[in-house]
Amino acid sequence: MPLPSHLPSAADLRRATEKVRRRVDTADVVYLVTTAGFPNYGDELITQAWLRWLAVRRPLARVVVDSPRPGNAALLLRQANPRAVFVDTLWQFVHYADSENPDGVDPDAPWEWVARTASTLGASPRDDAGVDMLLRARTIHLVGGGYINAMWPHHMHLIPAIAAVAAKTGARTVATGAGLTPAVTGAARDAMLAAAATFDVVDVRDAPTEELLGGVPGLSRTGDDAWLSPHARRPRSSPSDGGVVLCAQSDLADGFGWDGRTGLAALAAFIEATLDAWETPGRDVTVVECIPGYDYTIPTMLGDRLDGARVVPFRQVWHDGLPAGGTWLSTRYHPHLLAAAGGDSGVAVSASPDYYATKHQALLDVGSRWTTVSGDVDTPPQRPTAGGFSPDAVAANIERKRALAARVYPRGARLR
Repeated sequence: MPLPSHLPSAADLRRATEKVRRRVDTADVVYLVTTAGFPNYGDELITQAWLRWLAVRRPLARVVVDSPRPGNAALLLRQANPRAVFVDTLWQFVHYADSENPDGVDPDAPWEWVARTASTLGASPRDDAGVDMLLRARTIHLVGGGYINAMWPHHMHLIPAIAAVAAKTGARTVATGAGLTPAVTGAARDAMLAAAATFDVVDVRDAPTEELLGGVPGLSRTGDDAWLSPHARRPRSSPSDGGVVLCAQSDLADGFGWDGRTGLAALAAFIEATLDAWETPGRDVTVVECIPGYDYTIPTMLGDRLDGARVVPFRQVWHDGLPAGGTWLSTRYHPHLLAAAGGDSGVAVSASPDYYATKHQALLDVGSRWTTVSGDVDTPPQRPTAGGFSPDAVAANIERKRALAARVYPRGARLR
């Protein structure tokens, strides 16, 4: 029996569906700028949280994730949002401007080249597909983290670049959970602050960054973007009862000092002395890796002291979450946030005092009861028993971040 003539054919349906897809892609592009893909557990978790939020709040939006390693980011985050694509357009420009003798880049103001190239089709012809996507974005969102500061000064180019694109297209500009200290100086600082002042939403995670951006309109401080992740309130896998969970980095530790030593030797000696003071045998230690490779160096240096320790590699942490139920000894910041949110006691060790001390202090400011040390002590800290955040503090931190996310991406709102 033939179909009625008024019913659309399969080809008609395919054409209509494709037309809708094109319309959706054109109408709502959200552009996330992140450091995901390195990988670093905290950075991946934050980007995953925003992708999941957008999957609910903007289910038809095309979400572009611009990261330094988009292939790795795609593998880790591909299930967080079915509408996400992964590129490295802005990061390619940032790294080129920071390379040796880049053609056409003013060495005294390299951010100007990045801003011009990111906002102009044809300025870097082989990157036009990426620039075109950037110019189509309705929202450009610099996702939170501590990667724009004097330790990586070229990363500040991202802020003037985003501002330049928005000046041309009218896109909403958003920065959330930012930690910008130790701050860049001189002309770079001036350019960064001027660009940040044009953003529609500027949210930070710590008091020094809030002070730095004091003149920026609409400034808020809702804390780290990891509070948006379900992991901030989800039970985790458990190590052995009464054990110590160790996350000790080897990067950014040159400034750590202990017992007349500096750098990695000092950090390893401090951790060993702390485990000895706590009378913790190796078999009662769980070693957690948040950046592959970087978090094995110190445990390796400790050698026989960690005989029998359980090791949780990054891939397992990413799949199962952080262990719960032990006393933490962590140089990394996001394990502090998440383990303390789960109620665990811990000691936060600032491997780089002028960088990590601010990060760990930001968590104390919003309710963490962890002990913090920067190596400037004569004896190891006592094993803490105070717990982490109270349930009320966890709820308050999550609510602040969710309220910000709802303001940035209100459900069903029409974007300009």
